[in-house]
Amino acid sequence: MDDVEDFALSARGLIAELPGNVLSDSDGSVVFDAAALDYIDDDAPAPDSVNPSLWRQSQQIRRGGLFQVTDRVYQVRNNDIANLTIIEGEDGLIAIDCMAGVESARQGMAMIREHVSDKPIAAVIYTHTHIDHYGGVKGVVDPDDVASGKVPIIAPGHQFDKYAIGENVVAGNAMARRASYAFGSHLPLDPLGHITCGIGVVSTKGPVVSYISPTDLITETGARREIAGIEFEFLYAPDTEAPEEMHIWIPELKALTCAENANHTLHNIQTLRGARTRDARNFARYLDETLERWGDEAEVHYGPHTWPVWGNRELVGFIESQRDAYKYIHDQSLRLANKGYTPLEAAEALELPDELRLAWQNRGYHGTLHHDVRAVFTKELGMWDGDPVSLHPHPPVEAARRYVDLIGAPAILAEGRRAIEEGDHRWAVEILHKLVFADPSDTEARELQADAYEQMGYQAEGPQWRGIFLTAAKELREGPLPPPFTTASEDSILGMPIDILFDFVAVQIDGDKAADADIRVNLTFSDSDARWTMWVARGVLNAREHHADDARATISGPKAALTGALLRPGAASQLADSGAITIDGDASELDKLAAVLDTADPSFPIVTP
Repeated sequence: MDDVEDFALSARGLIAELPGNVLSDSDGSVVFDAAALDYIDDDAPAPDSVNPSLWRQSQQIRRGGLFQVTDRVYQVRNNDIANLTIIEGEDGLIAIDCMAGVESARQGMAMIREHVSDKPIAAVIYTHTHIDHYGGVKGVVDPDDVASGKVPIIAPGHQFDKYAIGENVVAGNAMARRASYAFGSHLPLDPLGHITCGIGVVSTKGPVVSYISPTDLITETGARREIAGIEFEFLYAPDTEAPEEMHIWIPELKALTCAENANHTLHNIQTLRGARTRDARNFARYLDETLERWGDEAEVHYGPHTWPVWGNRELVGFIESQRDAYKYIHDQSLRLANKGYTPLEAAEALELPDELRLAWQNRGYHGTLHHDVRAVFTKELGMWDGDPVSLHPHPPVEAARRYVDLIGAPAILAEGRRAIEEGDHRWAVEILHKLVFADPSDTEARELQADAYEQMGYQAEGPQWRGIFLTAAKELREGPLPPPFTTASEDSILGMPIDILFDFVAVQIDGDKAADADIRVNLTFSDSDARWTMWVARGVLNAREHHADDARATISGPKAALTGALLRPGAASQLADSGAITIDGDASELDKLAAVLDTADPSFPIVTP
């Protein structure tokens, strides 16, 4: 805690502080309040309700503004969860990542225009497929300029749209609900509640999330692009922090970013919000390849979160430390797996070596060592932990009732109270969970478990663990609250590749209702001339890329209108009446589809059945 170098680095290069609130385009409400985190004061010691390490990280995270990183490289930081990085070229600006929301990105661009340059946007680069790196794109660039070919959008991978949209939307209802826990969306902004999210700040109200598909894909390491007189070189790093990700080297400026594969925090191998499990070995592999290619020359590393690293020795040490942390987690988790440890046993046993553990950038402000170790098991060995007792367990409610019948509710309450009094909060929430799930109307048990979760939240170094525990306490006391935003934004849905659109509809089919269904429809997407056929049978929706002779109806129209007809088939007749789509054949096929679609409550309970 005596090491305060990061405080100077996180303030380095400040040109202008954030000008004030970020306002919603739709209703003028506050999306982000620049003063909302003023209680995290630079000179204040950590309150008793906040882990001192998390408090230290948050003191730096809350520092927002426009910063100069190096010659012609600028960042707007901490009016959003992610940074906006701008490279000034000879006759244009290159944006690297676009924040999560349009409003914050627009504020960032206004600061660039006021203090740096009014040159036009020459290109946008997405480093990877996560929503907080592309969601603000329409606050950075005019979609018409992209559509006309004037401004390219450069991104990694062969299937960027598929992973960007598929990961965030197809399971979006569950992901948004879990994210509202992990990022503390329902917690008050005070020392008893939200203390940043460890890598940036979250909006106080859901932002507008936009999307524009890439026009130029980077699919191999060594690819180069010259933009506005500046050369960019790319290292393709798939299956790392995102399914599609890349590192970027600017030789002329000796400036490097490893995207989210190198951060001022240990990252997630498995996110708590829910996403595909990542490959810790690949984190290490691509970080080492980056050092091999550019480590001798690089002088600054700028990330899409937090603050930069300056100086070749410091930069190389930073990346080496992150590389070895991920490699250690991968290798040692599998070493213990091969010795017979289960994921939880390995997570309890493993600790990073001191040289890695005591480096601030390897602390668990986003991922944590504990759940990263368990994620390696999931990635390499699957969901079963290897113990037969966990192969076919009773579901939570049934198991809880049996425990309560065996032990008795008064004894469980007494044990929970004793555990809390002795500071054994992990045991308290575990034993009280049985009582809450057996009888969710037991107010005393809920309040007691909430007390235990609250203490676990105050002690957590990881802000997502803090958010989950404190939100659990809040939900036990107040009931479920809806997430403040949805990943299935209009732009995200309309940006879906057609095959992913059918996947999105398919996960909304109620299998029981559709078990005897027989629905067959052709679709013509008039704006792309794509032809598809879709059918529902045996509880499953399938689709193929052509028309079928046995379809009973053919629906034609632009993709946006057909998307509406598929997601709300009960309103298809209104779309047809308005001329947005045409329906040839038996229009009742869409009524049959409407009858087998399910709906999902965005505020489903988590800490109760």
